[in-house]
Amino acid sequence: MLIFQEKDLFFQALHPAATLAYLAVIVAGAVTLCHPLFLLALFIPVFTALAASGGLDDWFQKARFFFALIAMLALINILINRLGGTVLLYGPVLPGLGRITVTLETLVFALVMGFRLLTVFTAFMLYNRTVNPDRALSMFAKLFPRSALLVALATKTIPYLLRKLQSAGEIAQCRGANFHTGSLFTRIKNRLPLIRVLLISSLEDSFNIGESIQARAYGSGSRTSYFRHRWRFGDTLIFIASFFALSIIILSLGRGWGGYSFYPYLEKIIISPHQAAVLPALFVMLMIPALLAWGWNKWNFLRWKI
Repeated sequence: MLIFQEKDLFFQALHPAATLAYLAVIVAGAVTLCHPLFLLALFIPVFTALAASGGLDDWFQKARFFFALIAMLALINILINRLGGTVLLYGPVLPGLGRITVTLETLVFALVMGFRLLTVFTAFMLYNRTVNPDRALSMFAKLFPRSALLVALATKTIPYLLRKLQSAGEIAQCRGANFHTGSLFTRIKNRLPLIRVLLISSLEDSFNIGESIQARAYGSGSRTSYFRHRWRFGDTLIFIASFFALSIIILSLGRGWGGYSFYPYLEKIIISPHQAAVLPALFVMLMIPALLAWGWNKWNFLRWKI
């Protein structure tokens, strides 16, 4: 869902900086690392944390697009990539592309790249479910007040416009409008009045927002804070785990443990004992927040402690 919902969740009880630090490490690792086992060590913890936050239904509903994207990446790789040395299948000859050759390396490369995207998507799903945008922007507003105001207005406007558009469409359908039948041109033509209604409503709302900001004397003096962010023991645990995970990622990049060579043949999955040692360490550091989230749901004692 695009709209944040306040619930009794572990990550929502944390300081926004602790949750953002954890998610930033996940995203940074998914973007910079390309080793399959390292990506798995990133995906399993963030997926577990999302499951502990009750977001699996939304994940399965929205992840269909990424599964289709992974299949499309594999198809594009098969059509244009000839670098793989392990041939699995020879296909027909296509004009402009030559003979289609399916290799193990191209398939693995496409799956790993799609898995990276899926990991980033899961991290953003967890962010959308657990980080209150008002609290996050309130934290950043102390450093960048004007930018935080702009981002706050933008992030609140998009879901609001979606609800407005849906309400206007339901009203128009009650009056006899039909948006789902006819040709593409006809359906676009029937929806044009909704755009006009949305534009007029947005202009009126912009005046109301401006008057509200002026009535609150925004920018006339020192900034006050509506939210009071308290730093607890659980925030310290999450921040320390994220720091050590980031250190492991940087060390792995510097030593070449986080890279992986796909062409012309797949590289050996484990190249050194040190690589085999840092993998479980990274996994454990990132699993700590997920395990704390599970404990938060089950034991009141843990809630009191962290």
